Amino acid sequence: MLRFAPICLFALACTGGDTSDLEIVGSFSDNFGGAHTITADTWTMDGAGVFHITTFDNDADFLIAQNDANNEYNPDLWSRMDWFDAGTTLWFCQSAFDAATEADALATAAADPSDPATTGCGGFSWTQLTATP
Repeated sequence: MLRFAPICLFALACTGGDTSDLEIVGSFSDNFGGAHTITADTWTMDGAGVFHITTFDNDADFLIAQNDANNEYNPDLWSRMDWFDAGTTLWFCQSAFDAATEADALATAAADPSDPATTGCGGFSWTQLTATP
């Protein structure tokens, strides 16, 4: 199981079924050449922008975030990020990216992790993340 150095600076960001620290905090590169920086309160993706985390659940492996007002795509709307640890690989899927409300993002069905390399993320592959120093 992968382990990341979790940090939670604001108790309000640590909500959901698991009230401990967000388990996927860190810096990552993805299998498409992009960089991801995940903190206790934001997820920043190269080319996609910044997402402000409002809630997460480590037990169910998802978080909800509001898209930054300056994001090129879907500013101020809501996203759901699902993830899972496949032993040596961390995978994620942005299963909602344009939900009208936080509640709508939360109500989005979780992505299917059964075949992450080809399907399960809205008919596409999940994104593979590798921890970077």
